[in-house]
Parts: sequence; structure tokens; C-alpha cells
Amino acid sequence: MSTILKEVLAANAAYAKDFGDKAKLPIPPARRFAVLTCMDARIDPAKMAGLAEGDAHVIRNAGGRASDDAIRSLVISHKLLGTQEWFVIHHTDCGMGMFTEDTMRKLLANSLDTAMLDSGSWRDTGKGPGSTEGEFIDWLTFNDAAEAVVTDVRRIRAHPLVPGDVPIYGYVYDVRSGRLQEVPGASTAGAAGRASAGRRKAGVAPKKASAASKTARNASVKKPAAAKKAGAAAKAAASAKKTGAAKKSGAPAKKAGAKSRKKAA
Repeated sequence: MSTILKEVLAANAAYAKDFGDKAKLPIPPARRFAVLTCMDARIDPAKMAGLAEGDAHVIRNAGGRASDDAIRSLVISHKLLGTQEWFVIHHTDCGMGMFTEDTMRKLLANSLDTAMLDSGSWRDTGKGPGSTEGEFIDWLTFNDAAEAVVTDVRRIRAHPLVPGDVPIYGYVYDVRSGRLQEVPGASTAGAAGRASAGRRKAGVAPKKASAASKTARNASVKKPAAAKKAGAAAKAAASAKKTGAAKKSGAPAKKAGAKSRKKAA
């Protein structure tokens, strides 16, 4: 058993001994937010963001990049476990800015052993064999941490599985001071509400349309009613005219009948 393994197991035994009420923690994070950050050992997300067990989701990879798998985790975090705000946090002096895609591929093609950084350049010390499989991986390297934060936030924001009403904040963690520094461009790119506002706007149109159709329906209902009313009036007028004509024609007949009765007498 290695020294590291012994130390980890001993620390775990001490931790489990006083585990207490943590056994009752629910699966959804209590503070309903998620953090995507780098795996750098100098970053302690719990201390950096004031987290206790059960507070938030923390997703980590090399560079804190918005890889397909990181987005997969964020989508699950929101869709199934209810997180409502996301942070993308890169950091100063990040190792992902110390090599290029080509550097990594060449090192791996030479050997799979750990390389050495010598006077700012990577040198492979392994005996080999290596592998060309590194050619098929996007290593997601970058030169500027703040620019990478903006790029990652934009990618997450534009993803079709990411809802528009989840705000995404972009920060760079200073490993020298422990402070979080906001990246203004990332905050703008990650602003929430655009997509949801669009959905709300799209929802107004059908309502207006339905209101218009309701008016049209009312008009169509009124139209037959008016026609019916006009028809009834015309019918009544025709009937009255007919009755009047009949009365007129009956009056001379009455007069003629009266005269003939007088003569007979």
C-alpha cells in the first residue's frame, strides 16, 4: 500500500467518524447553483465560494472548459436537480495556457510518461512507446484565461439544451490573492432572460391572434343575427303591406255590396 493511499484512507476514517447529520443531506443542492471550474490543486471551491456539503454542484476539468461533458453535467444539474444559476471560473497561471494542441500531441506520440517543463518548453523524458490517439482529442488549450471564460460562457449560453433564463456568470480566480475577478464580457454573454423573453414574446402573438379571432367570431355571430333581424323586419313590412292592400281591396267590395242591397230593397 502506497503512502498516499494510507493517508487518504486514514483521513477518510476520521471524516466518517464525525459524519453526523450529513447522512440526511438531500440529492438536490441546497443553494441551487453550479460551478464549472478547473481541476488545479490550488483551487478549493468550498473555501473559494463558501460552500458546505450539499450546497452546490462543482464540475471540474482541465481548465474549467465548457466541454461537451461539462455541458452534459450542467444540463443534468438544472433539469433534474434544480440549479438556477451557473458560474464558470477559470484562474490565473493556468497550466492550459502553457502548451498547445500540437505540443500535447507530439509529447503523447513520443511516450505516455510524464513530461518535464524545462525553461518554458515541454520535454518528453519517457522511453515510449507513445500513441497517435492524441491527434483525435481537442485539448481545449488557451492563451488568455479571461478570453477563455467569455468563449465558454458563450458556448454554454448558445447550447440548445440550456434554458435562456439560467444566468451564467464568468470569473477568473486569482491564485495569488484568492479573489474572484469578474469578466465583464462573460457576464454580458451569460445574461439571462433573452431566450425566455423571446418565448414570452412569441406567446403574446397567439393571444393577440386569438383575441382577433374572437372579435371575428363575434362579428360573424352578430352578422347573421342582424341579417335575421333585417329579414324579420322586411317580412313584417311585407305582411303589413299585404294586409293593407287586402283591406283596401275589401273596402270597395263592401261598398258595392251595400249599394246592391239598397237597390233590391
